[in-house]
Amino acid sequence: MFYQWEQAPNLDRRHRPRTRNGCLTCRIKTKKLRQRLQQQPQNVQSEADVTDQTVSSITDATGREDSLPGDDSSFNHTFNYASFMWDDYSSNLSPSWDTLELSSSHELVPWPDTSLTETTSIAFQYTKSTANNAALIDRQPKSNLPSPMGSTRLAIGWSEAQLAEYFSQSAAPPILATVETSARWYWMRKQLISMTSTSRMVKSGVIAFVALELESAGTLEPATYTRYYRNAKKGLEECLRDISHDHEMISSQLRHILAVLFLLSYIDLLTKDVSNAHANLREGFNALQMVEIGNLCVTEKRLLSWLRLLDARAVSAGGEGLFLTEEESTINTDLRSPDSSIGEVDSGLDDAETALEDFVMRPAFLYFQKVQLFMGRISKIDPWHRRRGTVEDETEVMVIAASIARDIRSLYHQRPPLMDHAVAGRLSTLLSPGLAETITRTMRVYHANYYASFIHLHRVAYKNLPRTTDVIKAMDEIRQVTRLILESPCTSSPSKTSTISTPDSSAGSVHLLPVNMLWPLLMLGAETEDTDERTWVLSCIKGMQNVASNAGITHDVLQEVIRVQDETKQRMDIRKVMHAIFDRAFAIV
Repeated sequence: MFYQWEQAPNLDRRHRPRTRNGCLTCRIKTKKLRQRLQQQPQNVQSEADVTDQTVSSITDATGREDSLPGDDSSFNHTFNYASFMWDDYSSNLSPSWDTLELSSSHELVPWPDTSLTETTSIAFQYTKSTANNAALIDRQPKSNLPSPMGSTRLAIGWSEAQLAEYFSQSAAPPILATVETSARWYWMRKQLISMTSTSRMVKSGVIAFVALELESAGTLEPATYTRYYRNAKKGLEECLRDISHDHEMISSQLRHILAVLFLLSYIDLLTKDVSNAHANLREGFNALQMVEIGNLCVTEKRLLSWLRLLDARAVSAGGEGLFLTEEESTINTDLRSPDSSIGEVDSGLDDAETALEDFVMRPAFLYFQKVQLFMGRISKIDPWHRRRGTVEDETEVMVIAASIARDIRSLYHQRPPLMDHAVAGRLSTLLSPGLAETITRTMRVYHANYYASFIHLHRVAYKNLPRTTDVIKAMDEIRQVTRLILESPCTSSPSKTSTISTPDSSAGSVHLLPVNMLWPLLMLGAETEDTDERTWVLSCIKGMQNVASNAGITHDVLQEVIRVQDETKQRMDIRKVMHAIFDRAFAIV
């Protein structure tokens, strides 16, 4: 088997136009504040005096912090999985945040402002990579609250309320960016925050997740997240123990259980603790066996779809793929049922363009979820999940692979109605430029991920056989759609997109590549024999490393795979390469 490094990267959503009373006003204030910072540098004082000092006192601290060695710095440098959470705070700076005023966020923070056990006074370096992720700010005008990272160089002792404030403005993590529109993430984020008022374990899970993001960037002291992780885990165990004695409790606790299991499993995968991730996913699957899937509420169905995405990543690192064996009707229910409860979601659908995006993209999200199921099915026939090598084994694998191939071809006929038009770039005359660009880019990425399944299947089931016509076509499609994305004009500012510039970018022309093209590019790079194309693929993957936290390590592994394949004159198991280089397999998310 080889390893799937499918990255579910950041949002490719466009923002609503900025108004003269919105972020442009803040930008002017920010410019003035920066000038004041440059003219009045001061030394950082104690945390108790922070509220009485100007923001410029934090500037010097940042320089000192950069010179200090951090714990696990090499790992965090390789896996910078916090990069997707930073907003472009230079555009929405709230001057009032200098006094740590949280009153504007009380409505979204359902728990008291309880300080962390160990408060810190750590300076946060606002880097170029963080500025590139401005697309992560919600399109929704309701989400314009001040942020704990409101200054370009500000990070202090974080309380639970501040961590909650940070979460209340964060964008969807990469693994959700491909299945949630900005409106639906806005709504689901609100549901998670609401759950924290009644469930201590969900509260701890949310804080643990946010703390992990901040720790990886050096903004919190190491191991802060572990305290909350343990609290969430303990609360989950107690809840499951109570349910084992009273099965009626499952109906009222299921959404809390699914939410905390998603957060804990995601943390496990980010921190390479795949065994705990497998155990948590198994708990979620067991909890769902106690209820009728058709009776789940909208929130529970969305959480189920999130767990399925995590399971698709975890199965490549030895997971059981329990969520990847469900009937297709379950997936249809997951993604379509919110239509019947649109009133429950309408707080996020407050303008026509957002509603249209949600309506048009829902079939595409359904399509992508079905593509994800193939990752689980294919992984289960690799040498890491079943016995291989005998005539009987290989015969059985080929029968299963033939069935999977038929289903992949069948899924093509279920593609979204707009897929062909979007891939060909014919939406600009039908929709507004920003919306057309968002839908076109997203569907092109789904298109590439679909065709990557053919390469994945062939490398697992037919490792020693020549390429089939399906594989050759898949390579052509991935190559073509990648170039279309690179060559397509960008109608919005690069700072507003969840993308990166490729190495062949020029000053006069910005070429943008969505980070969730990493998986198709990995498949193309591992299969192609053309030297120039290999170099091109590697450069594209390398160029993603400022946004896709695992792009750097994927680049290194792919480079080694290519080298070994050239030496042995046969396809190389990518997971075996990971074990050889890093002594373990990673579930990259």
